[in-house]
Amino acid sequence: MELLRLLQRESRTHPRILAFLAVVSALATVVVIASVSLAAEMASHGRVSLRLAGIFLVATVLYALVQNALMASFATEVEGIIHRIRRSLFAAIRQADLTTLDRVRRTPLFAAITQDTQTISRNLPLLIIGAQQLVLVIFISLYLATLSMMAFILATAFSIAAVGLHLARMKALGAATDLALADERRLFDGLGSLLHGLKEVRLSAAHAAALGRDLAAYSSEARAAKSDLKAQWGREFALIQLAFYSLVGLMVFVVPIFTADFHAVALPGTMAALFLIGPIGTVATAIPAIDDAERALQSIRGVQARLREELAQRADEAAEALAAPVAEFALRDIRFSYDSSNGDPGFSVGPLSASFHAGQLTFITGGNGSGKSTLMKLLTGLVPAQGGELLIGGAPLRRSQMQAWRDSIAAVFADYHLFERLYGVDARALERAPELLRRLEMQDKASIADGAFSTTDLSAGQRKRLALIAALLEDKPVLVLDEWAADQDPHFRKVFYEEILPQLRAEGKIVICVTHDDRWFGMADQILHMAEGRLEAVPRGSGPGQ
Repeated sequence: MELLRLLQRESRTHPRILAFLAVVSALATVVVIASVSLAAEMASHGRVSLRLAGIFLVATVLYALVQNALMASFATEVEGIIHRIRRSLFAAIRQADLTTLDRVRRTPLFAAITQDTQTISRNLPLLIIGAQQLVLVIFISLYLATLSMMAFILATAFSIAAVGLHLARMKALGAATDLALADERRLFDGLGSLLHGLKEVRLSAAHAAALGRDLAAYSSEARAAKSDLKAQWGREFALIQLAFYSLVGLMVFVVPIFTADFHAVALPGTMAALFLIGPIGTVATAIPAIDDAERALQSIRGVQARLREELAQRADEAAEALAAPVAEFALRDIRFSYDSSNGDPGFSVGPLSASFHAGQLTFITGGNGSGKSTLMKLLTGLVPAQGGELLIGGAPLRRSQMQAWRDSIAAVFADYHLFERLYGVDARALERAPELLRRLEMQDKASIADGAFSTTDLSAGQRKRLALIAALLEDKPVLVLDEWAADQDPHFRKVFYEEILPQLRAEGKIVICVTHDDRWFGMADQILHMAEGRLEAVPRGSGPGQ
């Protein structure tokens, strides 16, 4: 079992310690049963034993202490294992490029980090609980055997049959659970469509009505599936309780038929049978839960294996630094093609050739689907080129220097994400924050304190200004801005092109802007135009729209 191998490999607590605690807990429980049985027998004759009361008290306190130590230790172990699994996934994702993530697929990655780790965290403790309860069942059964071998044999056979029947029925419950989850996922997907497409829904009553009917149907199917599942669980619970009540009946009504001396130990024997009910029920419940955790762990291992396989084929991208700070770079016959799911040739760009220099402002233009986004990913090293070279200072960039190259670039992409915290920005750089807030006219909208923006709950244009502030605080030699001005009002668009960009050029930055604002094409030192995956230089004064 993968779970057991994981525990053996990752556990900081020696398994013998956990086994010792489980045995002590079981022994304490048996002492409780025996002391209560003897005390009840004495009470039936009008006698009370303080010695038995003391033994009972010591056993219960010992059980509580040992059980608490056992569960606290295992909880710490489980969460430590989950933490290490998450950290390994985080590290692999940070090292992966965008094409790797596309091949592995983001949905399994997200599920592995969230849903699967939660499943393990929730169900893995049942492994130790089930093991501990199994030890308890063994010790109570041995105690029952000392009272009556016939009672022991009947109780063991009945318990095995009851647990086996329960596990067989769990397969049907598992299928019902999968069906209910599938119906819920379809409902949630439909709800996501409603929330993300609310503007379109509001613009069409027919669209809204049809979507509403689908959502109502999905909800009805999910309701029926969940109701059936809960009804099955209710029947299963009732059957389990009936089985264990029947076990007590066996002790009282059946065992005396086959043994003449059981009446002498009927009370402790029945009490032992009663104490068996809880542990056996826990073991029966733990098995499917452990199976869920096993499947979740296998899912995580599958994702980790895919990531390792992808990363093993790549050189260490952080092994070397750049020879010197970036003052110029160039693309030389860079090529890239997307994989097609149906085997047909995918969209390709290239060969792409262009050069960029410090103190130079470059505009890149092109229609939708022309390859501009792919060009941005290639020149920033977010996806590996499949042909050609990226030259830094005239020297080909080695794969082992790729991270150093990316560390030289600050960017605000069209699909940017604005982090609330300014990660990777040191305290000295933050001293420039008030000045940048004023330059981008955000001083009355947000501030920076303790390395974080005071708010990101702003308009699209204002959020983009904060993203630019974050990029400028990194103070890197290359700045890439993808359709940055598209969300700005006319006033600030003018400020951006006529004040901010010239100042960045004067500071010696290599500034690359994807833009369609032909009114300001004259501000650029060079204009590059993308069309059908090809890049060409546009002569000054003859750019698109001029």
